[in-house]
Amino acid sequence: FALYPNHARIAAFLLKTGFHMLPCILWRKQTNAPNKFMGSGMLPAGAYVTLEHEYVLIFRKGARREFKTPGEKERRRMSAMFWEERNRWFSDIWLDLKGVRQAVAGGRDVRKRSAAFPFALAYRLINMYSVRGDTVLDPFLGTGTTTAAAVAAGRNSIGYEIDVTMASIIDEAAGRGVSLGRAVNRERLGRHLDFVAERMKNGGGLKHQNRFYGFPVMTGQETALLFNDPVRAEKTGRLPDEWTVAYDDAPQADFVCFNP
Repeated sequence: FALYPNHARIAAFLLKTGFHMLPCILWRKQTNAPNKFMGSGMLPAGAYVTLEHEYVLIFRKGARREFKTPGEKERRRMSAMFWEERNRWFSDIWLDLKGVRQAVAGGRDVRKRSAAFPFALAYRLINMYSVRGDTVLDPFLGTGTTTAAAVAAGRNSIGYEIDVTMASIIDEAAGRGVSLGRAVNRERLGRHLDFVAERMKNGGGLKHQNRFYGFPVMTGQETALLFNDPVRAEKTGRLPDEWTVAYDDAPQADFVCFNP
């Protein structure tokens, strides 16, 4: 057994290419298997620690991004995250996201395993490092998880995959993104209302109000936050694998605390 430090090799290459390295994230995708150890069991010294984490490497190309026009600034404000989400997401160790089963259904030639990561991981990163309308690139598209997450988050996406047997699975990604987007929007809104209720119960205050939903928020940067539900995804017909997605412009009625 030997470990190949691919994360270090990738980091060295990108630094040499001219990218700027930012703090990375350790995704702890722990397993509950009883036989987690490898090697000589209870006897020293030939056992190996269980490898239950992945590196999420973060690099910036060029200078820090600026939002100059009124339209760019408004898109940024509407793409904000909740204060409590920011505190959880911008941590260097993620313990709350589990791995997913890697079996891939399909014909005889389809891979029985993939390197699929959970939808929540791609969705979180997209929301952290882009604004609505941006384009997300996945050069190793696999099962299309990044595309589904981009659809859910209101971003454009482009992906590449050399394994043609994955085409039918990737083709379903836009449709998955529509249903997942509607679900994750309600999950985020519900979690925020739970946070508000808990904070109020403990005597804490929230000084600001979101202008679309009317509920309290912690900071002024959250007042323009809006979750647009994806409504439908359709093939354009212009290219074999091109889709367009329509979104609802209105806030979710069941989370609106007043009539904006």
